[in-house]
Amino acid sequence: MLQRTLLVLLASAPLASCAPKMTPQERSVEEQVVRDRATSWVRAFNNRQLDSLATFYLQTPELTVAWPDGQRTSGWEEESAAQREAFRGLSTVNLVAQDVRVEVFAPNVAAATFRHSTDEIRGTERDLFAGHGTMIWIKPDPRGQWLIRALQMSRSPAAPAEPSRRR
Repeated sequence: MLQRTLLVLLASAPLASCAPKMTPQERSVEEQVVRDRATSWVRAFNNRQLDSLATFYLQTPELTVAWPDGQRTSGWEEESAAQREAFRGLSTVNLVAQDVRVEVFAPNVAAATFRHSTDEIRGTERDLFAGHGTMIWIKPDPRGQWLIRALQMSRSPAAPAEPSRRR
């Protein structure tokens, strides 16, 4: 067991030394930038502003998104079409991201995780649900914006109704 652990540590040392270093201050600044981007994404999503939403995504075939209903898209073409379809006929959407946690792994890679509650009104039907979200952000250009490379939004199952008490 000790040999295996030592071998893993020795094998990973060159990889760790190649990773770009960030000072704690640089990391903190980038975490706040990603947190602000995530907050702005929520605002654009709630306002159903497709043009504004587009500015948050990596617009390449590598983009992957998993929607709360289980639909998955691959690439910006599919995702933009899914957004248009999802917002069609939707009169109100209120997604609230709670406890957003950001971790910057490298100067160009970060993750944001959060809980969410979402309220959607389509016609006379209302859908209220909660879940979790994970966003993987990348920064293709060191001087550019952070962009969503992968997004996963879950939908927690509804709590079972409490059985009625018989008297």
